[in-house]
Amino acid sequence: MNRQERRRLAKTNPPNSAALLAEGVRAHQAGDLAAAEAVYLQVLRQEPGHFDAARLHGELMLNRGQTREAVTQLTQLTARHPRNFLAHYSLGNALRLAGQIDAAVACYQNTLALNPGFAGAHYGLGLVLRRAEREREAAENFRQALTTEPNWAEAWKDLGLTLAMLGELPQAEAALKHATALRPGLGEAQRHLAAIRQDNPTEAETAALLACAADPRLPPDEKLEILFTLGRREDKAGQYDAAFGHFAAANALLRARQAQAGIRFARTRFSQDVDKLSATFNPAFFAAQGEMGSPSEAPVFIVGMPRAGSTLFEQIAASHSQVFGAGECFGIGAAAARIGWAPSAAWTPDALRAEAETYLRAQQAKAGTAARIIDKMPDNIFQLGLISALFPQARIIFCARDPRDTILSCFFQHFAQPLAYDTDLQDCAFRLREVERLTRHWQSVLKLRHMTLSYEALLAAPEAQSRRLISFLGLDWEPQCLEFHRNARQVRTASWAQVRQPLYQSAAGRWRHYAAQLSGLEI
Repeated sequence: MNRQERRRLAKTNPPNSAALLAEGVRAHQAGDLAAAEAVYLQVLRQEPGHFDAARLHGELMLNRGQTREAVTQLTQLTARHPRNFLAHYSLGNALRLAGQIDAAVACYQNTLALNPGFAGAHYGLGLVLRRAEREREAAENFRQALTTEPNWAEAWKDLGLTLAMLGELPQAEAALKHATALRPGLGEAQRHLAAIRQDNPTEAETAALLACAADPRLPPDEKLEILFTLGRREDKAGQYDAAFGHFAAANALLRARQAQAGIRFARTRFSQDVDKLSATFNPAFFAAQGEMGSPSEAPVFIVGMPRAGSTLFEQIAASHSQVFGAGECFGIGAAAARIGWAPSAAWTPDALRAEAETYLRAQQAKAGTAARIIDKMPDNIFQLGLISALFPQARIIFCARDPRDTILSCFFQHFAQPLAYDTDLQDCAFRLREVERLTRHWQSVLKLRHMTLSYEALLAAPEAQSRRLISFLGLDWEPQCLEFHRNARQVRTASWAQVRQPLYQSAAGRWRHYAAQLSGLEI
């Protein structure tokens, strides 16, 4: 709840209900959801149609993860109060968290039509537009929010992150520094700033972060971000033992939280899944495979382990005038959810063609007339059997990187979505071995055109390897592919900072600084 909302609550409620609501809001903001709910329900028992209590109760449901229930309650509230901007605003928040992007955009726009200066709606609209890959519009909305609420640290943080995705790194750095100056314990801003800042943090800044991490009042989410930030800072400063200690502490905290949520990496099941893929998509399957799906040569899939170079490879290729980099796309996974990952009665020629066209339409809506469209979702390595049926003319690029650097990079990265294995070095190593086993299988049986691109080989011979990549795509060489770091395209994955820089040799062999910590791994 921002300052505008608090002022409105105080003005529009009678003394008794206002005092109760203030008590509920304090509990809500302190994270005591049970106490806050008790207050909101008490007000609603006294005044069944009380707008603010119903709205805040809907927001509380969101905090508790009851997104569907919140959408239902806030939809009903908005229908009863169609001219109340806060009804549309809270419903927009619920729809955004439910993943209903277009509906959320409409709600925030309705809010602003009723109250054009409302900072919260501009901020929420910025978040949902960024999720819809409309980063420039998102940045403008964050700026609009900050014109009304100039000391809103979260808005500065999200402006900075959005500008970084757009490749505007100096402006992003300035915005993130503003966020951390306003709120030093804003961990996500600190972590993103550590990734892109050009100057070195002062001893005072590092001491302040250490104090934040040790503060028992710091929320767990913020502590996690601060620990990853300290790890990155110490790594950059060459204090490798200290850096590893911070990364290990961050991952231990993250692993414990994931375990509480039932998120665990099951090694046996993962290995069995690789076995099933290898047994299902065997040489006999490909020998009998007919021409189904789409004849398009546009799709290109970059696959392998995360942090193995996929974003860099995509950025080089997407610097070509005839290549569109679509980032990590969910279209193939969605197709597998509809017709299955393995051959079945659902794999009819008509169904495969329909799924291929659905995927292509979504990609071409963004790519225009590009001759090649790159999907760099690493886990599409588990869907290459389906991909071969959907797009028999597709091209596959397997990522290769020193496994020790890949494992370390996964362990040091705080991913937006939990991967389960990335919080433990042994789990990272196990998964990498299994992915390499699956890679070898695909390379031996696939009829699709495929190549392996090595991160280390690219660093050692940038032009030769970049030319090899463009040639594999069936395109003529263009010199701007070597200037990939000047490409202004949006980058939305964890490597958005690295691909804005020229190639640097220190990216290879980083594991040597952590040889002692990696010594017990089976790789």
